[in-house]
Amino acid sequence: MAKRAQIKVQKDIKPTKIDKFLGLNISNTGDTQIQLGESGDMDNFYITNDYKLRKMYGYKKIYDFTKAIKGMYTTNLGGVEYLLVASDGKLYYFTRTQLESELLSKTPTLIGSIPDNDVSFFTFDKKVYILCGKYMSWDGTTLQEVEGYTPLVFINTPPAGGGVIYDEINMLSPKKHQTFNGDGTSVDFHIAQTNVTSIDKVLVDGEEKAITTDYTVDLTNGVVSFVGTAPQRTLDDGDRDIIEGMKFGTVFGGDLDTRVFLYGNPTCQNRTYFSGLEDGVPSVEYFPATAQVDVGPSNFALTDLTRQYDRLIATTNRPEAYYMSISTESLTITLSDSTTISRLVPSVGTFPLNEVHGNVAPGQGQLIDNYPVTIDRNALIMWKASNVRDERNMEDISQKIRLDLISRDLKHFKTLDHQSENQLWVYHGELIYIYNYFNKTFSRIRVENNMSNIVDLGNRIYSGTDLGLVMQWGEEYSNYDGKTINAHWEMNFEDFDTSYLRKTMNRLWVLMQPQVYSSADIGYVTNRAEAKTKKHIEYKLLLMDDVDFSNFSFSISRNTQPFRLKLKAKKFTNMKITIDNNEDTDCTILELALKVESFGESK
Repeated sequence: MAKRAQIKVQKDIKPTKIDKFLGLNISNTGDTQIQLGESGDMDNFYITNDYKLRKMYGYKKIYDFTKAIKGMYTTNLGGVEYLLVASDGKLYYFTRTQLESELLSKTPTLIGSIPDNDVSFFTFDKKVYILCGKYMSWDGTTLQEVEGYTPLVFINTPPAGGGVIYDEINMLSPKKHQTFNGDGTSVDFHIAQTNVTSIDKVLVDGEEKAITTDYTVDLTNGVVSFVGTAPQRTLDDGDRDIIEGMKFGTVFGGDLDTRVFLYGNPTCQNRTYFSGLEDGVPSVEYFPATAQVDVGPSNFALTDLTRQYDRLIATTNRPEAYYMSISTESLTITLSDSTTISRLVPSVGTFPLNEVHGNVAPGQGQLIDNYPVTIDRNALIMWKASNVRDERNMEDISQKIRLDLISRDLKHFKTLDHQSENQLWVYHGELIYIYNYFNKTFSRIRVENNMSNIVDLGNRIYSGTDLGLVMQWGEEYSNYDGKTINAHWEMNFEDFDTSYLRKTMNRLWVLMQPQVYSSADIGYVTNRAEAKTKKHIEYKLLLMDDVDFSNFSFSISRNTQPFRLKLKAKKFTNMKITIDNNEDTDCTILELALKVESFGESK
């Protein structure tokens, strides 16, 4: 009896489409277990807000300081936007107008000399304050060391001494002054301290008097022999070096930004000092001696202070986290003539928040969508609730890149909140991680220069390198200062929901955004082989900026057209598509579609 012929019928598998690219996912399970649209190997592509895959734009050198960039900062003073750069013991500025103009020189303006240390900045009351081993300020015109407010330590003092305590001493300045009430007969006025260095000024009813002619002084016993009031004197004992040793500052005051909290001095590593009020007016040039808070044990460092609403999240390298709140109380002072003076006295409380996570990268906390983000030992931590003392108050947002992070010393990393693009940049040297906090995706960028500082000004990125170069980033730059950007992306290792079947792919569709010149090389990798030849796709659009269209009659289209590619992959169970761009061109991938057919069980 003759056998019947058996014909194998191929089975179509529903086409697989990726129109949402979900960024980098490096997990212990490998790229066979990650989601469709995620990538286990992705460099120099980033994820846009609408989940598209775009090649990283480049940068160009605009100036060479020849020495390492020690600090960069952007600010607005008097309506002028500045980029400040510290290098080789000097501070310079560029203006935004200068940087964005094609006609103006990119030569910076020298502001003045500062110590050649790492520099951080903050802005308060129309001045930029500079923490550089000195405590300095710049108002757009003058760079100077902050002399500090001279506090009124005693008021209503009788000639024999005493009086009513008013201001605390200022750690920035050894100077103090006090007021006296003359009785019409006493000639000796006893100031609040003996063994003073000098008495600089004596006024009677607002009129300055002359030493020897109008009064004499006994510095040892602290006596002004004169019929008058209001001597002002300086002392030899100051704590300015403590303030000058602070490396970071956070502006905070509870509901209003009325104070600055300084931290980062290694001699008092767990302590923050906060500024006070100058005659009732907020001032960051007055640091009362008792305006200090210790956060955690003294053998660990306070590494970051980031504001969240009316609280301050304080993290340490123990690691631990705390929250701080500030309140003010009214203090009434009664003078000898029964009149009263009211003063606001601050009270800062510190409370435990988390005993597992903290921050190892000093001064790099960022506020993302009102949530502080800090860099822990091997994770990026987002602080969700500052009133819950357990694991519910935080989230590790970096799980998808954890295997990358654990191999790196994160204490050297810095951060930038690129708000216009919803991006948190975490960077060190030639490596940048970009976290898109709108769609919660990660990208990994590898650049050609060691970046020491990255800032943004007017929605444009600027960076400084360890060799003194200042770079301007932008979509108009297709390479890294002349060096080609090598971009690579791999799809997850997909089994098309049929891991037991042998499959064949003959066709692939790619949607790439039309740009002036864009290109990509499309390949594949299966469990059996890699594509021997990659398919090259490209757009070249005619630029017509200088064409008089009245002389022509035609139409052009920039509508996206799919590329239909014949890439033959046979007898595989798992496969991934690869996309590369190693040219000085753009590349934005909008969608991938794969047509796969099965031919029986895998052996």
